[in-house]
Amino acid sequence: MPQAASLSRSDPRRLERLAQDAGTTPARILKTVLRDGFEYTEWFVRRVNEGDADLKAGRVMSTQGVLSLIEKQRASRGRKSAAASGRVSLRPRLPRTA
Repeated sequence: MPQAASLSRSDPRRLERLAQDAGTTPARILKTVLRDGFEYTEWFVRRVNEGDADLKAGRVMSTQGVLSLIEKQRASRGRKSAAASGRVSLRPRLPRTA
């Protein structure tokens, strides 16, 4: 049996703002808010919007750039990288042909 949920007096306005930030309707975002909570959903929407802004501004890294950064961080920490140990290949896998 579904449980009833109640909203405080400020929650409908908060829900409206959150829906606007997420580019959806309050009815659609309500399901997520009830499942995950306001704070998490607001944080998540904020982070997605920040990522979208970074993409639009051209603040991106290539896959090779990310892998190089990871290798540098591992080396600076004195750890043996997965690629150096032979466990992982940094080369992209090509699809198999029939």
